[in-house]
Amino acid sequence: MNYTKKHLAPVLFFLVSFFYVKGQQTPPFETVTSFFEAFHKKDSLALYDFFDDEAKINFTSNTKEGTPVVKRLSIPDFVRRVSNRADSPVWEERIGSPEIHVFKNLASMWIPFEFYLDGQFSHSGFNLFQLFWNGTQWKIMYLADSK
Repeated sequence: MNYTKKHLAPVLFFLVSFFYVKGQQTPPFETVTSFFEAFHKKDSLALYDFFDDEAKINFTSNTKEGTPVVKRLSIPDFVRRVSNRADSPVWEERIGSPEIHVFKNLASMWIPFEFYLDGQFSHSGFNLFQLFWNGTQWKIMYLADSK
């Protein structure tokens, strides 16, 4: 009887851990790649679905004089700009290899990118994504973009 109890605890721990991880994960980077697919397709409904209700977006850059600036956009404004843009020039954001950190239901990603307009290089920078696992999917809580 002691043999069974002694070995049952590790088995139960393994099963609970397995189902917790299995129930939680698609990797958060899959959410980001799907986000960019919707971005390129100008799919407003899909774009909205990637964001948490309280999400924030910031774009950082420098003025011509070199002064750092931050531009903040609401999620509706961001989605409207992406989905209502003209068909030309064609926007293409090519993302590089991400640096990903995940702890339980929080993920942070630092992702280099190159941005092209009609196939011509426009600018490069980094995207910073912070995502939250809400129990069924990863949601973007924060997005920052540099150029």
